[in-house]
Amino acid sequence: MSEPVVVVNNIHKSFGSLRVLNGISLSVSAGETLVILGRSGTGKSVLLKTIIALLDPDKGDVTVYGHNLHQLNERARLSARAGIGYVFQGSALFDSLTVLENVGFAMYQQRRPMAEIREEVLKRLDMVGLADAVDKVPSELSGGMQKRVGLARAIIGEPKLILYDEPTTGLDPLTTDVINRIILRLRRKLGVTSIVVTHDIKSAYTIADRIIMLEQGVIVAEGTPDHIQKSNNVWVQNFITGRSSDLDNSGSRSSIPAIRD
Repeated sequence: MSEPVVVVNNIHKSFGSLRVLNGISLSVSAGETLVILGRSGTGKSVLLKTIIALLDPDKGDVTVYGHNLHQLNERARLSARAGIGYVFQGSALFDSLTVLENVGFAMYQQRRPMAEIREEVLKRLDMVGLADAVDKVPSELSGGMQKRVGLARAIIGEPKLILYDEPTTGLDPLTTDVINRIILRLRRKLGVTSIVVTHDIKSAYTIADRIIMLEQGVIVAEGTPDHIQKSNNVWVQNFITGRSSDLDNSGSRSSIPAIRD
């Protein structure tokens, strides 16, 4: 078996007195789609940003393709991220730039020929069904279309690893399904490894090979979508069925039952 693409070892992260991650360990295999599931504020996005070294942990370490990005200076980190695509929660498009300029932003920085940039951007936009939007600006696009532009930008450099931060947040069910299908298509066509942060249980079931559930900065459940769906863990079933009062009354970390089978 090949070495894992991503290894997270005992990560801790706090902001002042607020503990966000409290000893997270996980690994992701090549070609796998791992979904990190949990309520808002449980540390999902912080974990994702720590993996890509946008944030440094207080304790523990992360390796991506055998490299510890946290030991590198900022210039070296930028270079190491060349093979990693990142889809931001709010799409993070530049309002004053066209779709062409947004998706091809890295290629413009590399001073690649204009004809080459347009050709590559159109290829990526075609993968997400937006080739006809190449000359539009973000204000002319719906929220779902902006998410798809963000996906196209994330794959412009043909990454081996893609990290998605809440890719379906704020979208209607039909548009959510479109995004989920695109994520599956990108995995099939590009063979990428994916880590997807979400609080959408239906999306998790659709795209995941494996699901990790976070609560209060710790992993409380882990398994295949079928395993999670059939779990006897009370906390997991409360999350799946949306029994918020039971979740909120769970109390301290010690009251959250953990399963790691």
